[in-house]
Amino acid sequence: MHYEEFHPNPPLDRFIKCIWSLESEAEHQTNPERILPDGCTEMVFHLADPFDQPNDDGSFVRQPTALLVGQMRGHLLIQPTGRVRVLGVRFRPGGAYPFLSVPQNEITGRVIALDSIWGTIARELHSRIADAPTNAECVRCVEKILTERLKGSRGLDEQSFYAVDLINNSNGSVQLDRLARDVGISFRSLDRIFNARVGLSPKTLCRIVRFQSVFKLFERKSNKQDWARIALDCGYYDQAHFVKEFREFSGKTPTAYFAEQNAISDLFIASS
Repeated sequence: MHYEEFHPNPPLDRFIKCIWSLESEAEHQTNPERILPDGCTEMVFHLADPFDQPNDDGSFVRQPTALLVGQMRGHLLIQPTGRVRVLGVRFRPGGAYPFLSVPQNEITGRVIALDSIWGTIARELHSRIADAPTNAECVRCVEKILTERLKGSRGLDEQSFYAVDLINNSNGSVQLDRLARDVGISFRSLDRIFNARVGLSPKTLCRIVRFQSVFKLFERKSNKQDWARIALDCGYYDQAHFVKEFREFSGKTPTAYFAEQNAISDLFIASS
C-alpha cells in the first residue's frame, strides 16, 4: 500500500493534523485490519471500493463513500473489498468541532455518513475529489471547502485546544486537577467542554495519548518485548496496568498485537 500525507496551510493546520491518501491495487484480504484509537476524528472519502466493517456475528457492513469516524474508545475492524483509493482528513483532538458544529460525543464510537451532517455538500465534495486528476488537487478541493466552513464557524475555543496541547506534551501523564487549573476553569467545566468539542473526557484522551506513546517507544527499543520497562517509561503503574489498558484499546495483549500484521494501522501509527 502507498500512504502519503499532506500538511494543510494556515489556518487549517491549527485544526487538522494532516490530510492523507492511501492507495493500492485490488486487495483480497481474508482477515480484517485493526485500526486503533488515536484521539482524532477522521473524515474519510472512498474513491474506489469502500471498506467493509465486520460485525461480531460474522456479517459485514459496507462503509459509506464519504464518512466520519468519531472518536474511538476501542479498536475498529475494517476490510478492503477491492481496489483501495482513500482520502482522509485527520483532525487534531477537538479540531473537527468547528467544521461539524455538532457535539462530538454524539458521534463518539460511531462511523456515520458525512451527508447526515453536511447534506449535499458532502456528496458534491466527494464527486469533486473523485474527478480530481492528482492527490494534490484532491487536497486542494478539501482545503477549499474546509476553509469556507471555518469562516462561518462559531465553534472556536482556545481553552480546549490549550488543554489538548498540555495532554499531548505530557504524553497523557498530566494530572487532571492540574490540567483544569492551568486552563483556568473548573474540572467539571473542562469535562463538559471536552465531551462536546473533543468527543472524549480529558481522562480518556490522556489514556489514549499514553497508549499511543507505547508504539513510539516500541520502535526505539532494542529489546522490544521488555513490556515492564515500556510500561514504566510510558507512565503506567506497572505491567499489569499496561496490559489491561492495551487490551481495552486494541482488543489484544501487546504480545498478540505485535505478532500480527496490521498494514494500514502500522502506516497510521508511524505517521503520528
